[in-house]
Amino acid sequence: DLAGQLRFGPDVHWLDALDYRVDERLRAPFAAAIGRYFPALDAARLQPGYAGVRAKLSGPGEPPADFLIQTPADHRLPGLVNLFGIESPGLTASLAIAERVAAAL
Repeated sequence: DLAGQLRFGPDVHWLDALDYRVDERLRAPFAAAIGRYFPALDAARLQPGYAGVRAKLSGPGEPPADFLIQTPADHRLPGLVNLFGIESPGLTASLAIAERVAAAL
């Protein structure tokens, strides 16, 4: 990043209740996943950057769902566009998504 630090993630951990703590038991499996492509990783140096709650369109055990764009044509509310579940493709598809939103408005 701009501060000269390496960042890994995000990771997904399903919650039953709102909780922003990072469970220390997640360190070993997270480090193992990173180690597959970054073998020089010193897992002891890993520390959480932040934790948040991300809305998902699919739940635990369900296949991943693609993102969903709802326009005024879908919900009949002029001027409202809902963008749901835009994760990994969000950055690479941002210009195409913006064009679709602009066309819908």
